[in-house]
Amino acid sequence: MHYNELCAYIYSLSKNRQQAEDVVQNVMLKIWKNKEKLNINTSIKSYLYKSCYYELIDSFKKNKKELNYIEQIKSTVLEVFIEEDNDFVKNQIKKVRDEIDKLPPKCKEVFILNKMQGLKYKEVAEQLGVSIKTVEAQLSKAMIRIKEALDVN
Repeated sequence: MHYNELCAYIYSLSKNRQQAEDVVQNVMLKIWKNKEKLNINTSIKSYLYKSCYYELIDSFKKNKKELNYIEQIKSTVLEVFIEEDNDFVKNQIKKVRDEIDKLPPKCKEVFILNKMQGLKYKEVAEQLGVSIKTVEAQLSKAMIRIKEALDVN
């Protein structure tokens, strides 16, 4: 008799139709199961509204506990991935440094001046007394070797 009213009431609080229906059905089921023990001192309508309200609160608490547990799991998993990711990044940086150290002296010098010290091609060329084309060629050579080193493993 009060089902639709109760669903509308709980929906107004939760903004979730399915949850509203579940709450009202749970209350009705509990009342039916405990009908022998029930001692209602107020109107049945008032009792149903309060019961549904408290059932909604309980479902929120239950969902909050589940969400907290899920968040803990997410945090743990993310920490594992971050640690693995940090190891991967450290390994990649080591590979790049090793490959830079293996570059021929002139190529290494051009790479360091341009990529690490931030000089423009023209500035590198002037500092080393070479053409801009030589700087471009040396950088291209260095970048190819570094990329190959990273792709191999």
